[in-house]
Amino acid sequence: MKKNNLGIAAFALLFSGCSPLTSSAHDEKHQLELTVHEVQTNLDDLRYDIHCFQTELQILSGRIKHYENTLTAFKEQDFAKQCEKLQQLVLGLQTLEKKWASAETTRHTESEELLHLTSHAKETSAALTQFKTRIEELESDLAIGQRRFEELGKLKNNIEALGKAIKKTDVAKIYKVRPGDSLEKIAKLHLTSVEKIKKLNSLEQDLIVVGQELKIPDGQL
Repeated sequence: MKKNNLGIAAFALLFSGCSPLTSSAHDEKHQLELTVHEVQTNLDDLRYDIHCFQTELQILSGRIKHYENTLTAFKEQDFAKQCEKLQQLVLGLQTLEKKWASAETTRHTESEELLHLTSHAKETSAALTQFKTRIEELESDLAIGQRRFEELGKLKNNIEALGKAIKKTDVAKIYKVRPGDSLEKIAKLHLTSVEKIKKLNSLEQDLIVVGQELKIPDGQL
């Protein structure tokens, strides 16, 4: 859609030379020079914004790598600490999304200003070709940024899925063997099976002793 608008603006500018002159050749040249200078200034500003966007994307890539490493460390940490850090990561992602939305708003505003200036500029065909090439480069950069944004969204979904999985993780209970207890009795008491208790506690036989501490799996295991 942007290319179509620029094409219309370019044709309008090329054919504007066919309209009757309303001012002297000197004034017309001076006006053209002012317009070209103004457009060039805005292009320089836009180049700076693109550089800022690229820097922001590099920062985002580094943070995403950091988050991936942090997720790996979650497996070796306490359950409560994992939940706390997961919440912090979600908040961090929300902050990054807000920053990205703000950058997109700024980019959109700059693009509209560039289109407005281009539609009123009176330049030669060579200058128009350079503007078109530059705009195509910007669109390519924006497409790359969009892909990075989609990757960020996928990472968020993965983190949220991990959070749900963590919340569903069953935590083993500790049971101290009492007089008269047996593995079968303990299994029935906790709605589980003897085999699961033996597997969780690395028991090779059914023999247990009073005072022995056993890990009891959740009844849903």
